[in-house]
Amino acid sequence: MIHLLFVGDGALDSVVVPHLVEVIVGANVEADSVAWARLHGDKSGHGYKRKLLFAIRQARARRLQGLVATVDADKDRPRRKLQQLRDGRESDRMASAHLPIGLGEAVPHLEAWLLDDPLAVREGLGLRADASIPSVRRTRNPKEALKELLSQSSRSGERPLEVWPDIAGKLRADRCNHANETGFKDFAEDLRVEIGPLISE
Repeated sequence: MIHLLFVGDGALDSVVVPHLVEVIVGANVEADSVAWARLHGDKSGHGYKRKLLFAIRQARARRLQGLVATVDADKDRPRRKLQQLRDGRESDRMASAHLPIGLGEAVPHLEAWLLDDPLAVREGLGLRADASIPSVRRTRNPKEALKELLSQSSRSGERPLEVWPDIAGKLRADRCNHANETGFKDFAEDLRVEIGPLISE
């Protein structure tokens, strides 16, 4: 079991990203979570670099083993937010003792990572084995595509907060055909380098 602080865009990230981390690094995770919007005030300043540095201080104060921070690219230029996070991580490493910090940017948002594994979507939603799952590359809005699939499933009465974690727990990186485009490949590689070594400690 590894105890990590997760920083993301909100409630959905806090329940989905820990499952993705477990799948990628192959370890159980105990998650503390905080939303980017809550990292404000004089101590954090503006921008993702400053907010990440504030979150890193929180992780150290709680004596956690590491931190995982994710952002959605949304309509922003891909990699811009991720570069700010990387700058923050590098800045911390120049000034403080090493803390494992995994970083990721979902393009355009977290649901793209989930939708890119059709088998995980089918299993998580309880869909037929031959149910058609739209390609991330061919859908304009992965978030709406997943919601549409949910509405057609046996779990249609449930909320994404209850269902998306089940998809995340079944996801496999080698089945994600567009992981380069969605940012998932970079995220998985970063986790293996940063968080992976915690498993053997």
